[in-house]
Amino acid sequence: MNGCGPSWVPQWLKQLLFNWFFEAQCNKHDAGYEEGGDEVRRFECDWQFGQAMKRDIKRLVWYLRPVAILVSILFYVMVRSFGWLQFNYTERGPWSVVIAQKVKSCFAIWKKN
Repeated sequence: MNGCGPSWVPQWLKQLLFNWFFEAQCNKHDAGYEEGGDEVRRFECDWQFGQAMKRDIKRLVWYLRPVAILVSILFYVMVRSFGWLQFNYTERGPWSVVIAQKVKSCFAIWKKN
C-alpha cells in the first residue's frame, strides 16, 4: 500500500494533493487492489473509494470543500482510467485483463534495465 497516488509520485506531492483528507480511503482502496479479482471487483473497489471520498468531503470545513470536490473528481477519473495497470487481476476475462498483464510485464522488463 502506497497511499494516494502512484508509487512514482514524490511523497511531498502526494501529501499536498491527496493525503490531507483521503489517506485512509487510499490505503483501503490499495488493499482492495492488492486482493484483486475481476473487473467487477475493481469497479466495486473504485466505487467504494468514491463514496468514501464523498463522506470525507462532507466532514471538511465549508471553505475546503470546493477544492476537495475537484481533487476527488480528478482522482476518481484517474483511478478508473489507469487503475487497471495496478489492479491484481486473478481471473482471465475481458480484454482489459489481458492487456493489463501484458503492460505490467513490459513495465517489469523496463524497470530491470
